[in-house]
Order: sequence, then C-alpha cells, then structure tokens
Amino acid sequence: MNAHDLALTGVGDSPPGADVVGANLRRVRQAGDLSLKAAAARTSVSSATLSRIENGLMSPTFDVMIRICEGFGISITDLVDPRPASTEILRIAEIPLGTGRRVETPQYRFEFLSEDRRGVPFLTLRADVLCRSMAEFGPMHAHAGWEQIIVQSGSIEVRIAQQAPRRLSVGDMLAFDSQLEHAVIAPAGKASILWIYAATGGV
Repeated sequence: MNAHDLALTGVGDSPPGADVVGANLRRVRQAGDLSLKAAAARTSVSSATLSRIENGLMSPTFDVMIRICEGFGISITDLVDPRPASTEILRIAEIPLGTGRRVETPQYRFEFLSEDRRGVPFLTLRADVLCRSMAEFGPMHAHAGWEQIIVQSGSIEVRIAQQAPRRLSVGDMLAFDSQLEHAVIAPAGKASILWIYAATGGV
C-alpha cells in the first residue's frame, strides 16, 4: 500500500464523504460478488487499502477514486453520491452555491458542482487546495482523462511531469492531459479552483 495514496484518519475523525465513499465501494464490490482480493486485482488498489476505505478509515485521493471507478465500471458520482444510483436517462442539475456533495482527499477538498453520471463527458468540481508544498502533497497523480482548472481565489502552483512549475492567480486557466503526472499546491495557502475533469468515455 502506498502511504501517499490515502490519508489514515482516526475513528470519528473521517474527512467529509469518507463514510459515503466507503459504503458505496462496499455495495459495488458485494454486488459483483467480489472478495477484497479480487477487487484489488481489478482496481490496482491493495486489498488492505480497499478495506480501510470501506470502513471509513481512509480517504482516497482523486487518483485512487479514478482507479476504483475504472476497475468497477462506475462513475465518480456513483462512488461519492449518498443516494443509490438511479435509472434516470435525462435530468437537469441545479446546485446552489455551497450545497454540492463534499469529499476530502489528502490533497484537496472537493465540492461536486454537477450531478452527472454515465455517458456525460465531464465532471465539474470546486476544490480547496490543501497542500502548500510537494513534500506535503506526496507523489504526483496520473490517470486517464483531460483536466482544466481555473483559479477562483488565492494563487496556486501547478506541477506537470518534468516541466517547470506554473504559478497561476485568480482568473488564470490551465488545461492538461491527465495522463501526465500532475499536482496542484498552494504555497501561499488558502486557494480554491474550479476543476473540470473529462474522462475517456464519460464520468
């Protein structure tokens, strides 16, 4: 298990959304009649890590959530939504400011601004950037898809593969291939971004 993949938290001190993610992961795994070992092989996430996520003891990074979703063939919103997946084909999503589902990872605090499911080409989130340095962030992330970020408050530093760090301020935008290793930190502290993620085949 990679210590940087997940953040271990104390009982009763789980990050927002950790219990929901864990319950949904267990439901999907059991629906497929899969053991933790089989689920680990399918998702490339260790069985020990999956167990801790299911029990709300760890909060997965966005990178790990992507691997879980790809392994089980589900959307990110299926993983973080407290409601069971519906069979709706078409709907309109309206989310007032501050009311979106919240999920915290070791690197970011996400608020989901869309209710999209399978077949929709992108996912929109607001994210607070939690790490001020790469030492705090840990290994950079890489996964399938395309990302676009727009700084809403504060300033950030974006690291992409071996390229020079990019410093962005309010209103600045950057788009990049998610398969390139990447990380977003806030050296000055307290920064938020609008994050648009497009996965291959929809989210």
